[in-house]
Amino acid sequence: RRRGIALLPPDINLSEADFTVETMDEGKETIRVGLKQVKGISTVALDSIISARCQEPFHSARDFVRRSSLPQDILENLVRCGALDSLQENRRYLLSRLPGWLEGHRAGTCGEKLLFAESGEDIDDFSPEEKRVWEYNILGLEIRESRMAAWRKQLKARGVYSSRDLKDIPSGASVQVAGMLLHPHRPPTRSGRITVFLSLEDEYGLIDVTVFEDVYIKYGSCIFSPQTGPLLVSGQLQRRGQGISIIAKQVVKAGHKYFL
Repeated sequence: RRRGIALLPPDINLSEADFTVETMDEGKETIRVGLKQVKGISTVALDSIISARCQEPFHSARDFVRRSSLPQDILENLVRCGALDSLQENRRYLLSRLPGWLEGHRAGTCGEKLLFAESGEDIDDFSPEEKRVWEYNILGLEIRESRMAAWRKQLKARGVYSSRDLKDIPSGASVQVAGMLLHPHRPPTRSGRITVFLSLEDEYGLIDVTVFEDVYIKYGSCIFSPQTGPLLVSGQLQRRGQGISIIAKQVVKAGHKYFL
């Protein structure tokens, strides 16, 4: 995305297991997210989808349920991350119908009226923000415009720097940064003291953050929380060669109210 290459969501008729390059009608290259990126999906489930699709494309969401023979939890994750949007855009509607379709499949009746359109007009779909949260939870990345881009004006007004801004800030300066949490890890250390390394992703790039034990004791629950959302980190900018990192002094969850 930072290089102007569009990221396309997973699609049960178009995605392979891994990320693939697709060429649009105007000749522009894009990257399609692979099905392997979907949380909880197994090799057996991937093989089932691709094998059924090789016979013929899936014609409807109910056709996919019938022919893929996947368990409900994987089907729900595929729906929530948008992998069935090309067949039915209303994700809330699909989630409401899955139990009945699965029961019908087990009873041998799922094939009735299989190709008739399912409008879903009687059920309101999830909001764009709800979809964004599900996509991030299930795929571990943002398909849509970064939430940080949508909030940049408010962030800037509060003195929060972007990853792009950091290149012009001297080492030792106090800064505030914000982004979506990526790859927190706590490696063993020779001293036995806790050190956590993590990255924050905003619309321009990644920000490396180091959290030492004294800060981790206070704010570790924010880092390893099951709830997703942007983190706001206050700390000191450190330069080593060409690298830039933030030594954290405070780490907090930045809820939606923060950006109002």
